[in-house]
Amino acid sequence: MSDFVALQKQWTTWLRQPNTAPAPDIDPRRLAIYRELFFNNVLSFLESTFLLCQQCVTADDWQILTRRFFAEHSCQSPFFYDISQAFCQFLQSQTAVQEQYPWLLELAHFEWVELAADMAEAELPCAIQGDIIQQIPVLNPCVWPLVYQWPVHIFAEQLPPHEPPQLASCLLFYRTLTDHVQFMEITPVTARLVECLQHNQTLTGQQMLTQLAHELQLDMTQIQTMGQAILQDFVHRQIILGVKPSE
Repeated sequence: MSDFVALQKQWTTWLRQPNTAPAPDIDPRRLAIYRELFFNNVLSFLESTFLLCQQCVTADDWQILTRRFFAEHSCQSPFFYDISQAFCQFLQSQTAVQEQYPWLLELAHFEWVELAADMAEAELPCAIQGDIIQQIPVLNPCVWPLVYQWPVHIFAEQLPPHEPPQLASCLLFYRTLTDHVQFMEITPVTARLVECLQHNQTLTGQQMLTQLAHELQLDMTQIQTMGQAILQDFVHRQIILGVKPSE
């Protein structure tokens, strides 16, 4: 190992663990400045993504958590925007933090999804205008149905509850054709409908709703009426792009 590589390794180890790792032979004042610059750079990415997480935990706990992430977690991606995903992975290993803040992992994932949806690459499928009930609907590929135990989507308006609600929260993230990331709260039935749309290649909208009614043992008339309204709303929101062209 060359002297330069060895110095780099010693330097980066010290940057992560200044209290236990030996410092390189450099002016301590300069080392301290560099370390704060590195940490503050990472911290700025975390705080821009996880604003609610920062607000919902104590300032001391947030400082401890971010310092621990900087010191202990090894990020594999060279891209700065992947720091937030690495932080979510890091939280999965923090058992004590999850016990103190049982909703934190889901809240962090909820906040990360917005960034992930904004950065996701996807090729739009071919779709034309048509009757989504009598023809095969085409779903926007930038759609992500999510289920959370905690109602993380309302934490911006109210404090996290002490216990998780009896019913899970179903959310749908989607990106419009003008690249605006949106989300909406949906029912479990709608979440299942979105899953069906994601895998559908041959069923018309009506056939899909009929299949869904049989699968969930729901009233056929009710599911058709409700489902058609949902499908039309999806078209309005650009969740459904149109119908599959005839071959």
